Amino acid sequence: MHCKILLFSIGLFGSFLVADIRADERQADYCVVGYLPHYRARSWSPEQIGPVTDLVLFAAQPNEDGSLDTSELPPLLLEKAMLAKQRNGCRVLLCVGGWERSNHFAAVVADDAKRNKFVDAIAAYCQRHALDGVDFDWEHPRGEEQLAAYQRLLRETRQRLAPAKRIVTIAVAPWVDLGRPAYDAVDRIHLMSYDHAFPQATLDKSREDLQRMKQYGCPPEKIALGIPFYGRRASRAAKTYAQLSAGDVDANVDVVDGFAFNGPATVGAKVRLADEQGLAGVMIWELGQDAEGEKSLLDAIHAARK
Repeated sequence: MHCKILLFSIGLFGSFLVADIRADERQADYCVVGYLPHYRARSWSPEQIGPVTDLVLFAAQPNEDGSLDTSELPPLLLEKAMLAKQRNGCRVLLCVGGWERSNHFAAVVADDAKRNKFVDAIAAYCQRHALDGVDFDWEHPRGEEQLAAYQRLLRETRQRLAPAKRIVTIAVAPWVDLGRPAYDAVDRIHLMSYDHAFPQATLDKSREDLQRMKQYGCPPEKIALGIPFYGRRASRAAKTYAQLSAGDVDANVDVVDGFAFNGPATVGAKVRLADEQGLAGVMIWELGQDAEGEKSLLDAIHAARK
């Protein structure tokens, strides 16, 4: 994996070894996980990577036969992700699944042959593109059989990727208990602590979500607390943080025009909460929704970590 990126880096920056050292330091420290959807390929710049330690490319999905569908993931996004990796030493992961991309998980994980094919496809894709691991986002397993099969998928993927020092993470809603075998099988849990009943994603609701996860038996040191870079109304309508902060908005305000979101003060409080509770760090959905300049939430995360 490193040989390919070293050649790429020398041509562009001549400094991959330095970035690699920084990556090792980051991996043992506080994680700032940022999702980057395929539809941000043209608008997002690697210059915007900020304090992100793990860049998660969204999204691939399983096909019903166990193959991996990456047709929505443009080469430009992969190229920019590698540039970001050179810039700050972040890891780059592939997200598989998500809302409206989870339809075939149940069929794939229940069948040994399909599940093996799926794991093989993920490992091959990570190897081919020098990625650092995979993030699963099945929304959501139903019943004991699907849950047990998902746990097998996570264990088998971890076993397959571990020799190459690649990691396995999962995105999970706080009202879904995937079971201790799932939490033990993965390197990190990305807690989607948002999209609550209005107002979404308050500091108190994040505390409640964390308490619920601990009751499920999820190790706190594996949890990255989710932070939305968008706002929602009670009607479920949404706007990006960049849109909501375009006017004269106080950093301590978390509701604008009926949209509940996390402003800089709340984001800083959540970063400190993750520190206080011994979490792995924080997670962002999604990087393309941030504002530029002094209102940036990525800057608020960085400032809270100083």
